[in-house]
Amino acid sequence: MKTVTTVDYVVIVAYMALMLAIGFYSARFNRGASDYFKGGNRIPWLVAGLSSFMSGFSAWTFTGAAGLAYQQGIVAILLYIGNAATFLLGYLVFAVRWRRARISTVMEYLVERFDERTRQAFSWTTVFFQLFTGASMLYGLGLFVASTSGLPLTWTIVGCGAVILAYCVVGGLWAVVITDFLQAVILMPFTLVMFFASLSRVGGLGGLLAALPPEMKSLSHPGPGWIYVLSWTVMVSFGYNTAAMAQRYFSVDDERSAKKAALLCFALFLLGAFIWFVPPLAMRVLYPDLRAVWPGLANPHEASYAVAALTLLPTGLVGIMLAAMFSATMSSLSGLFNMHSAVISKDIYQTLFARRAGEKELMVVGWIATFGVGAAITAIAAAMAARGASIFEVMLTFNTVMSLAYGPPALLGLVVRRTPSWSGLASFVVGLVLGCYGAFVAHWSLVQNVAIVIPASVAVFFASTLLAGVDAAHGARRDAFFRRLDTPVDVAVELRASPDPTAAVFRFLARLTAGVGAASLLLVAYARPGERSTVLVYVAITLAIAAALALVRGTPSKAQGTAA
Repeated sequence: MKTVTTVDYVVIVAYMALMLAIGFYSARFNRGASDYFKGGNRIPWLVAGLSSFMSGFSAWTFTGAAGLAYQQGIVAILLYIGNAATFLLGYLVFAVRWRRARISTVMEYLVERFDERTRQAFSWTTVFFQLFTGASMLYGLGLFVASTSGLPLTWTIVGCGAVILAYCVVGGLWAVVITDFLQAVILMPFTLVMFFASLSRVGGLGGLLAALPPEMKSLSHPGPGWIYVLSWTVMVSFGYNTAAMAQRYFSVDDERSAKKAALLCFALFLLGAFIWFVPPLAMRVLYPDLRAVWPGLANPHEASYAVAALTLLPTGLVGIMLAAMFSATMSSLSGLFNMHSAVISKDIYQTLFARRAGEKELMVVGWIATFGVGAAITAIAAAMAARGASIFEVMLTFNTVMSLAYGPPALLGLVVRRTPSWSGLASFVVGLVLGCYGAFVAHWSLVQNVAIVIPASVAVFFASTLLAGVDAAHGARRDAFFRRLDTPVDVAVELRASPDPTAAVFRFLARLTAGVGAASLLLVAYARPGERSTVLVYVAITLAIAAALALVRGTPSKAQGTAA
């Protein structure tokens, strides 16, 4: 098994510098708070879709989830097929509704559909709980990088957090989605290379299946089974159709683009489910006891993907592998940072303290909020590392509590019209109280949480109609909101003053991607003779993607055409 070399470190440093440069480049698109928080509704659907895809997983996929695959087998693949199914639900139902809501944050929708109390309860609680989910993502990244490079875990976490924070503060949502796109371009060719290299080492797919223990190829053994997989799918369907994912839906130009973004995420997650977990399964065959490989790790099975990279990849591509792990986690965290800055500046600061705050003032508050959230997440991640917590368990606990608390009222509010103003808050409080009790007191399993929390939350939401009083102000606000949901977006009218930057964005992305491919070609000089073909395959895939991106063109707005 190899170790990280100087060439790999150079690749990582170059990648970090590239991310910072993108942050400063993206700042050119931010003319005000609307651009900073939702891209002025001009994020191209392909960019928004890949950004949603990248935000849907992190280095946790290659640490916590890879550890589950190493220990339990095919259940990890089925869980991510469940993730894919949730985006299909977004395509069929929620993508159109989020875009037609014409909002800047999910919390802004809550005050229009319910009331101000609901928005404030959701805002404060979401910011607090998602500090821990973000910290678990950053912890996973730090563990992956530290275990492969030998760097101190705590300082690795601090360094990673600082870079992500820097480009998010400067560039806003444009920086988030552009870096997400480039990170996808880096990550996808790499995971394909890992997939084929892993199969080659264990004798192909047939050899892998023959060598795995029987219990890893079945859901009938003790451990996560079909009920667990279904419960997982229900839980993530709430998380993947609200929060950062919803933000991508209402950042594009119209509802057709929102549906395309959702469908793209569905296809990519479905493909990824079968690609991402072959390397840890192959490592189960090659290294049945990872504790003997890395005795110093509290949960060595969560380093199975790192072991695969160090076993299979040539020098230089290990650095790209680490960059890919940065890619996955940076995408999730940058989306989280931007969403939280929008919630804090618009839903908390502007609503409670400065109702007349202008665009520039909100951008400054957004910068400060992004910095504060990022610093808190970094500190919590460092504390998790000091305790040796399990990444999978931490992520599952906090994701379950929040998804099951805010998911039902947020999504039901988009489709059910006749409930009183307090129905969302009542449903949320019931879900949150039960979820916290189950997670931190009774220690319910995921199946128990889904079976208890969701029926209770949904029942309270619908039962509220029996106690609905007369509230003329809420009724008028709610009816106006649903009239918007019934009204298709007219891009020519609603975005006539907002230029379409698609051509410029994709030209920039094509050049960056081609640069990454060309620079990767230099790694051939450092690879062993038998490993050079692996580098060349990675370069070929990356350059092909760059060529395809160069062909993408935008559509000028009417205002642009008139000016021309």
